[in-house]
Amino acid sequence: MPSSSHKNARRIAYGFTGRIQDEMEIFQGFMEVATEEGWQVVPLHEQFEMQLRSLIKREAVDAVVGDFISEQWLRSLPADLPRVHRGGGSLGKNVSSVYLNVKELFELASQHFAEMGYGEVFYFSPTRAEGLPWIRSLASLREVLLTCENPGILCASDFWARQGIALARSLGKDVPEALGFVGVGDRPLDGMLADMGISSLPQPHRELGRAAAKLLIEQLRGEPPRQLPVSPGRLIPRESSRKHSRAADLRSRLDEILLPRLADPPPVEEWARRLGHSRRAFEMRFRTETGMTPYGYLIGLRVAEAKRLLAETDLDIFRIGQAIGIPDPPRFSAFFRKNTDRSPSQWRTRSVAAP
Repeated sequence: MPSSSHKNARRIAYGFTGRIQDEMEIFQGFMEVATEEGWQVVPLHEQFEMQLRSLIKREAVDAVVGDFISEQWLRSLPADLPRVHRGGGSLGKNVSSVYLNVKELFELASQHFAEMGYGEVFYFSPTRAEGLPWIRSLASLREVLLTCENPGILCASDFWARQGIALARSLGKDVPEALGFVGVGDRPLDGMLADMGISSLPQPHRELGRAAAKLLIEQLRGEPPRQLPVSPGRLIPRESSRKHSRAADLRSRLDEILLPRLADPPPVEEWARRLGHSRRAFEMRFRTETGMTPYGYLIGLRVAEAKRLLAETDLDIFRIGQAIGIPDPPRFSAFFRKNTDRSPSQWRTRSVAAP
């Protein structure tokens, strides 16, 4: 448990679920804010509900953050206990909630599917998302695969994408020519088990944790509950949704290599090897098709990601610099100004002010 020099430090119960890798990244984001606030954080792992009730009974907790079962269960807690739901969606207007913006996930996936030439787009998830064409089970997905022509399937996770790919193959469907899959989470293991790179939308785990902490600050101040959807990262296209007829798009193939590793990109030799060229042949082809050098393309990706993070998050420039491989704030600021003619703060202000 983190120590605190504050005599009356807030005691925060923080509940974990079973998704340990994701949970640890979210928790690290939460702790960045918790440390600044001087909170004493009590991690609760197994039997979260039982442990929480024990802390409440002993008057040993001032607030709670967790993935709650339901709004009804929350009503069984003391009414004046500040709480933030950090789960798969909102539990209603009376509970502060932070969650991944599913509608934005769907919009990004739909744009990608349209670019690849797919037809109708569906959302495959055990949990319903209001207003989206929903597939709730493998049986329902089977029906869609047998009756719809060339669909695009956004899946709630890379695991669900892997299950969908396996079902499609069992039906004799060609992925990605007959249908495409996009997952969420960017977990390489699922791609390995699927024997196919899975196109994916990364989850901003640390930002989810930081957002949960900020909602908790509001609750501790007595402010009304609110729901805070967090934007996903940029879609990373891979085999599961990139049709062979479009696979010659050099930029999309490079995005697959570079977007997950902007902070620590592989050398150009690896770019060339993965695209089946010698370095010299690759550089010549790249300059012919794009009019720029490979390094210039990497710079463009870093600038685009920095702009996105400045516009869509409140991360400071140190953390944004870390995300794109330029962690020194003065160097990052100089880099950003050189490539945009604006300082990071000017870009963020402009983005906030934009309609």
